Amino acid sequence: MPELQQVDVNDREGILQALEQDGGLVILKYLSDARLERVRNALARAISGLPWCNTYHAYEDEFFGHKTKRLHGLLQYGAELEACLMHPRALDLAPRVVGGPVIMSTGELMAIGPEETQQRLHRDADSWRRSGLSKEFLFSVNIALTDFRRENGATVVVPGSHHWPSDRQPNNGELAFAEMPAGSALAYLGNVIHSGGENVTDEVRMGLYFGYIPSWLRPLENPVQTHPADTLARLQPATCQLLGLSEEGFVAYV
Repeated sequence: MPELQQVDVNDREGILQALEQDGGLVILKYLSDARLERVRNALARAISGLPWCNTYHAYEDEFFGHKTKRLHGLLQYGAELEACLMHPRALDLAPRVVGGPVIMSTGELMAIGPEETQQRLHRDADSWRRSGLSKEFLFSVNIALTDFRRENGATVVVPGSHHWPSDRQPNNGELAFAEMPAGSALAYLGNVIHSGGENVTDEVRMGLYFGYIPSWLRPLENPVQTHPADTLARLQPATCQLLGLSEEGFVAYV
């Protein structure tokens, strides 16, 4: 069974090499302990108040999970979430992956609860499959807010699958598990096969996801729909740019 490479957040070249070879890796020390705690505290009340399977009720519940919670509009929960989106390492790597300036595709907190089954294996890039794009155009970061272990739903990743033909399916011996301590991050490419893992514990596994795409591509999330206007008005100009909000447009409107 393969294992994902684990690389320190400061080892830029090591991260890029692992992305090229395997399509995904664990970045260690992505968040400091202090920031990790502040992010957890900022999100705790919002996620605890949500029911399981709280989104997409009319569409593929088996895919989105009966024991999974999803939270969007993340930047409304404070400056620490904005800092996670604007993480210097992500903003350094994403343009290298997609070949130019980037915007956010979507941000999401995913909580996988006890008794959740493994999600169907998939590629995130398939969200744009009708476009016929062939190059990598999605760079994803899933930050572990709790320890990720195989038993509690660590993300399942198929190393090297970004080099495969689109119709090739993995066997069980090709699956790796993104086991990592809280504060680490799973970074992976849009064409890598992966899924949420099975949780056979009594714990809730929480991951904070941000996706980055080329600035010319349409994102999955419309931040004007998912965030209150006063949240968007207080964001830094660079963050607004990453969300695809023009200063002369949105700022003048609010």
